[in-house]
Amino acid sequence: MNLMGSSIWGLGFSIVTARSKKLLKRLMATPMSRAQYLLSYLCSRLVFLILEVVTLVGFGHWAFGVPLRGSLATLLLICLLGAVSFGGLGLLTASRARTTEAVSGIMNFIMLPMWIFSGVFFSSANFPHAVQPFIKLLPLTAVNDALRANMLEGASFAAVTPQMLVILVWGVVTFFAALKLFRWR
Repeated sequence: MNLMGSSIWGLGFSIVTARSKKLLKRLMATPMSRAQYLLSYLCSRLVFLILEVVTLVGFGHWAFGVPLRGSLATLLLICLLGAVSFGGLGLLTASRARTTEAVSGIMNFIMLPMWIFSGVFFSSANFPHAVQPFIKLLPLTAVNDALRANMLEGASFAAVTPQMLVILVWGVVTFFAALKLFRWR
């Protein structure tokens, strides 16, 4: 949940703040393309990811005895793909919003269903069978399932590949949608 929140809020607010302060209008005059600008924000998010993951996983292991049974490389790859996926959602939410109030509403609209359905607070298996395919397609569900399988069950890279594909598709689709919708003003 922290991967989602920090990626979406961190990217969304910073871009909309820059837009509201007319900084993006100035960047429009530079030779930098929209793709380069959005990729730079996504890469900046990945820098903080390392510190975030080490802190959260380390504290969970030390304070609560959360096991780390799977490969650390797979764990880091899941976190990396999750950050890219949620970063794409953050870029998409900020692609047109002009005020922090507007982007805040959009972000809450996107994140609330994932909080409810993705197994963060209670099992997603409690929902009706008819909605299970949709729940499995949510990026937070895929991240949760992959992290739990890797950390708690020691699942291999191959075992979490379906979840990682869902995460990757969300990242690619939302980034290119953000690129298509993004406006400097």
